[in-house]
Amino acid sequence: MNEKVPSLSIYLLSLVCIGVYIFSMVKILNPSPHFLPNLFFVLTGSAAIISIFLHRNNSNRVKILLWIGTILYFILNLIPIPSEPFLNLIMDLLIFTIFFLSLTFSLEFYTSSFTMPDEPPIQKSPSFLFAYFAKFSYISKHPLFDYIHLTKPRLMWLLCLVAFAGMAVSAKTSLSFNTTVLTLLGGIFAIGASGTFNHIFEVDIDRNMSRTANRPLATQKISLSNAWIFGIFLAITSVLIFSTLNLFTALLGLSAIIYYSVIYTLLLKPNTVQNTVIGGVAGSFPVIIGSVAATATITLEAILLAILIFFWTPAHFYNLALTYKSDFEQSGLPMFPVVHGDAKTRKHILFYFGATLISALLFFSVSDLSLLFFSVNSIFFIVFLWTIILSHYHPSKLTSMRAFYASNLYLGALLIAIILEVLL
Repeated sequence: MNEKVPSLSIYLLSLVCIGVYIFSMVKILNPSPHFLPNLFFVLTGSAAIISIFLHRNNSNRVKILLWIGTILYFILNLIPIPSEPFLNLIMDLLIFTIFFLSLTFSLEFYTSSFTMPDEPPIQKSPSFLFAYFAKFSYISKHPLFDYIHLTKPRLMWLLCLVAFAGMAVSAKTSLSFNTTVLTLLGGIFAIGASGTFNHIFEVDIDRNMSRTANRPLATQKISLSNAWIFGIFLAITSVLIFSTLNLFTALLGLSAIIYYSVIYTLLLKPNTVQNTVIGGVAGSFPVIIGSVAATATITLEAILLAILIFFWTPAHFYNLALTYKSDFEQSGLPMFPVVHGDAKTRKHILFYFGATLISALLFFSVSDLSLLFFSVNSIFFIVFLWTIILSHYHPSKLTSMRAFYASNLYLGALLIAIILEVLL
């Protein structure tokens, strides 16, 4: 039990979770070679039976979950519910949830005593934009470069993809070039304003954290008064751009700025351990904004995609919180790893990742997406899952950062797949 390598039982149970999940997507996809669902059914069922035997020395709750999951898997797939595809989907999600919980509790059973060693802080690598322009000293030393830093450009590419995907799934091929450009441009200014206000409100905290000590306000490269002017300018510009689309989009854009800057940064982050979870609403805003900008309504696809991103956020950020736990502890922020420790944080990463996968499956079931989304979701969720498992067996800042980057890769690839499949 003390070996820091995944056992055969964990490998096989991971494959069961993967198999059940992909089997559920295959049934939604309904491919023309009908032997594929049968093949997935047989292979996954066999792995589930063997897993029961391999986990005979595990905790009772894991053994009970494995028996329940395996029995339900065979009963519900051998005797499917006729003419009720939604009910069949719910049953598939229930089976996946049972197996995924058994994997989560198994990892807790085997690795809860594994702690992260005392390591020097990881040096934050510059973004691609900053790394490129750093080659040109006359640009990188220009004051404008510090103002760009205030806007948190690292977040822009992903949040713009989120907004683009929200537009794509809502308007589909009727999405106009003009709407796309205005929505993304307004989003860039809104993200920039939110980032700037975040820098302003957390300047004292930033000075006490190695990860953020070099930020422009923390180093006084930019004065607070200038940052306020810059942030207000970006916010007003964003709302004005959004208002050219419709009033609802402008109100949502302003709400997103206020939510991230005030509700998350000032109220949630310093006062509750659930700051990342509740703050995940901020990451979901771009989907809704994109949907409203493109259609003046909020579609079901956009709502499910927003829910996916809401659950993805803790699974993503908790890895970063583990990496910089000592920084957050020193700053006094009640981040989840600081309050509840490493083992519980790793368990909750799996909880939220499982919820993310369930949301992705629900989204897939109501969308017109097919093979590209299926392939990308299958490949990159396995990559993300594997990095999480490795971070359980080899807890370190390096493995947590790998899981953090894998989460970015998963969501980024998923959003690109959605956009390409809908619009091309």
